[in-house]
Amino acid sequence: MTHGDTDLIRAVRADDAARVRALLEAAAGQAVRAAPHAGRADDTGAPGAEALRADGFDADALGADGLSALDIAVAHGSYPMVQALRAHGVRLDRVGPDGRTPLLRAVDAGAYAVTTLLLSSSVPLWPTGPDGRTALELARHWHETGAENELRRRTAATAATAATGPAELSRVPDDEYSFTGLLRLPGTGVSVRTGHTAILCALEAAHGIRAPFAELLARAEAEADLQGVTREAAVTLLHARADRATWEEAAALRTRPRPSVRHFGAEVMRCISLFDECDKCGTYDERGEGEGEGEGEENGGCVDGPACVTQATQDLFLRWAAEEPAPEVLAVLLRGLSDCPALPRAAFAGALLPHVRHPSAVVRRSVAQAFIGCAGEEGVFAELLGYLRDGDAEVRAQSCVALAHRGDRSRAVRDALMPLLSDPSVEIRIQAVRALVLLDDPRGEEALDRLGSGYPEDGPGYWSLYDAYRHLRLRRAAGERGGRG
Repeated sequence: MTHGDTDLIRAVRADDAARVRALLEAAAGQAVRAAPHAGRADDTGAPGAEALRADGFDADALGADGLSALDIAVAHGSYPMVQALRAHGVRLDRVGPDGRTPLLRAVDAGAYAVTTLLLSSSVPLWPTGPDGRTALELARHWHETGAENELRRRTAATAATAATGPAELSRVPDDEYSFTGLLRLPGTGVSVRTGHTAILCALEAAHGIRAPFAELLARAEAEADLQGVTREAAVTLLHARADRATWEEAAALRTRPRPSVRHFGAEVMRCISLFDECDKCGTYDERGEGEGEGEGEENGGCVDGPACVTQATQDLFLRWAAEEPAPEVLAVLLRGLSDCPALPRAAFAGALLPHVRHPSAVVRRSVAQAFIGCAGEEGVFAELLGYLRDGDAEVRAQSCVALAHRGDRSRAVRDALMPLLSDPSVEIRIQAVRALVLLDDPRGEEALDRLGSGYPEDGPGYWSLYDAYRHLRLRRAAGERGGRG
């Protein structure tokens, strides 16, 4: 039954994710107080939709236009709101008044992150929309037609006046890690995200369709953004295959002239190695053939045999990083080396130090982040102190993290961190506070009281502040126990 908009629907229409979370959490809290043993929606511990409805709050209620909060959030492509609604058990398979399920609505919206969130909840793949297409067929249609062409076709059919002038394309976050395009047609008030090719990749995988490596590379290359969702989707599919043939196709890209192609190959290899599940790896030559194959884990061989690529990736990245000219590719290689647990820390530091003063902030960010894994090695400490004054905010922030990890409580380190308490970036101030607190500097505690008060839970620095507060609680608890002893 359709009624007027609820508070929840109004918050979703306003794209107010914080308000949506607050309403859901308040309703969940009331439901728990009313029925402490009510069913949970998932592993988040939040009461499910049935429990909320029993307490008078219906997250699946329909608005004035017959759409639910989930329908509207999906159409907006709002990953945070869809995530919050899913956690509280809303129906993910409900057919809306226009004949579309949330999955079909997400495909039409070009919302890749929302689509993958729905797929991870095992929503049905086969329902068709008003045009008779399944989600896979709809994604393929958008991919083949092109987002602008399809949007113009739909606008011409539904708007009083057709769009005029060139389309406007902007870059927007798709989730907390990736970006997508937002395409607007002047004079229409309509827009669509451009994640349809990424969605096609995800839906093909869900249907068991294995797209060739070359096809996935071509799709990634059609998107210029190295942090775009199409590249992310293609890399995700390829590293999930985790087979030797995929690794070798990616490795072959290291000699290609286009930096974006080399970047793709490096990222695929990095992720295959990062998510490798073998416990121990042997040594491989450049062709990836195991030395001492069949000797077994006891003698240092990889239990997964020649299929394992962890050592091969490490060896290749060490050579490649020494000669790679493109900053974006070099940054991936250095991050990849930081994910190689068998690489001796001294050798790791030796691979990083030549790039400390690289003119590109992209490279320096990777170096600063990687220094966390070798902060105690010779030559690294002085460079970390220098990085605290780097012109790039992320380099300064990562250096704070590395110094906290190093654990050097000397006055020199703590004094070097102090100027960052007045850094223009609040995120850097948070990392400086965290480092000082973890290094047991009382000045950090004073700054924590000022900075941590009222900081939002969904803020990017929340968990860093949590680390600082937790360290203080544990230290004070230990002091109290020691005093009683």
